[in-house]
Amino acid sequence: MKQQYDTLNFISAIGLFFFVLISCAEPSMPQGGPKDIKAPALNKKRYSTPNKSTNFRDNQIILTFDEWIKIQAAYSQLIISPPLENKPDLKVINKSLVLKWKEVLKDSTTYTINFGDAVRDITENNITQNLKFVFSTGPFLDSLSCSGQIVDAETGDPVEGALVMLYQNLEDSIPLSQKPYYFSKTDEQGAFEIENIQDNRYRIFALLDKNSDYIYNLTDEKIAFLDSSFLMNDSLQPFVKLSMFNEREQTIVFGYKMIHFGCLKLNFNNHIETKSEISLINGTQPLDYIVDQGDDTLTLWFDGNMPDVDNWLFLVENKEENLLDTIKVNSQKRSVFEEFVQDLTWCPNRDNNQNKANAALPSSRPKQDTTPLKQHPFNPLGLYFSRPVQQFDSAGILLFIDTLLSVTEFSVAESLDSLTDEISRDTIIKTVLKDTFLKVDPPRISIAPKVATQLNFSYKWKQNRQYKIMILPDALTDFFGFVNRDTLSGIYSVNDIGEYGTVSINVINVDSSMQYIVQLLDSKAEIVHQNVFRDSTSINILYENIKTGSYSLKIIHDQIPNKRWDPGLYTEKRQAEIISVSKTIVLKPGWENFMEMDIGKVD
Repeated sequence: MKQQYDTLNFISAIGLFFFVLISCAEPSMPQGGPKDIKAPALNKKRYSTPNKSTNFRDNQIILTFDEWIKIQAAYSQLIISPPLENKPDLKVINKSLVLKWKEVLKDSTTYTINFGDAVRDITENNITQNLKFVFSTGPFLDSLSCSGQIVDAETGDPVEGALVMLYQNLEDSIPLSQKPYYFSKTDEQGAFEIENIQDNRYRIFALLDKNSDYIYNLTDEKIAFLDSSFLMNDSLQPFVKLSMFNEREQTIVFGYKMIHFGCLKLNFNNHIETKSEISLINGTQPLDYIVDQGDDTLTLWFDGNMPDVDNWLFLVENKEENLLDTIKVNSQKRSVFEEFVQDLTWCPNRDNNQNKANAALPSSRPKQDTTPLKQHPFNPLGLYFSRPVQQFDSAGILLFIDTLLSVTEFSVAESLDSLTDEISRDTIIKTVLKDTFLKVDPPRISIAPKVATQLNFSYKWKQNRQYKIMILPDALTDFFGFVNRDTLSGIYSVNDIGEYGTVSINVINVDSSMQYIVQLLDSKAEIVHQNVFRDSTSINILYENIKTGSYSLKIIHDQIPNKRWDPGLYTEKRQAEIISVSKTIVLKPGWENFMEMDIGKVD
């Protein structure tokens, strides 16, 4: 009995030993402490197959890391050049990665194995970047290299993390169907270098690879390419600079919303320069409508005898954009709109740049607004309304200027004699200045040509003065025949002339056969002025009354030409349109600032 008991104790002890051993050997996420941000690195104290070996004869490589690893999307990330005929076996054993193949390697050939983003740690998924293994089956390694930079075609900024790929196959369709022969990734400066390349002729592409498959097959992937192939040998190791872009998709309506009866808001997937045409497919009468078109939006104002159906079908057409799209919206009753329609209100724009229409939604600002809004001393005052203004009565629109009047005020001061309790009174006379708005000649009023919801008020404004605009009831009639039933008023403070300056632009070495778009940009890269030129050998522009600040000049080489910047299209071997940007200047008040660009100097 005692012997049986000792035997059970021995077996239990052995079981406990193996349980502890297995528990210690099993990798697990560490508890507590700072977050692990360190990627796995090769362990210099443990065995790994030596990198950059020559006369290599083995059928596998072993890479041992300093922490537990995993491999993710291994075969989509792994690229071996030159390619192997059969897929190798890739697995993790403890902290080691083992890559094994069965086929016979080519003689006197340098093989490069890129692991992409496949190797990661098991705790925080930290990626071992640029893991590459190189060996040669011959006595030496191929030593040629190709370097360069990838920049964004529209902004000129460096592109980080772009995949730069070399192909020995020179067919045009190669980046759409095959993985590269060699590749690298760009750093923060957009720079790249591909090493250990053999003598040959190559094509080069760059790709922002969204799905990590090393193939250009998604519409939102950016691409860059060199127009022709190039030869590499001991005397030709090129530096390549490529401009990366997203191809422009077919223009479509990708979103729309009926704001209320007669107001339909559309969103496009592209910037649209020209106005679109709208028609009602299931209507019996022509549609009465107005279009307010933004950069990539469109507000359709429509009215008339709409068909009594469940859904209205609108056809949106723009020949310049190759746009032909049909949208279906739930029909609405005009009678319901009439019952709940809000008063015509204005939507003051504090920047008063007059370059964008306000949204179709009603203004949340009060009808009587006493907060002064800034106004340019030389530009018309633009007022944006909740619906398009069709008619206005000039007699019902008044303009006032703030005038300081000298007023004499009388007051009586009383004092009490503490001994006699008698009250004495003294008359005090003083002169004070009071703000008083006085009516002046009316401004010249017009409906803005490009924005149906905007009225322009032109006047010879006086600097550092305040003006009040008052719109009396029934002075405005909107597109639907409704009027403003209440008085609308607002106060505007005219800026000092000293806040503005002049910019003189001179562009030289202009190609007279090319169309150019010249844009003056502010510190936020927003367009202040835009001009289009062609049939000229030089461009001279004088921009007057520009608010002080930092500015740059952007010139688009409008090759298509369609008055906008166009990205490239790989299937047509068309590069993105060239953009030239000047250095930033600081506009000083009262000075004639000068900017010159040599359009012939293109990087």
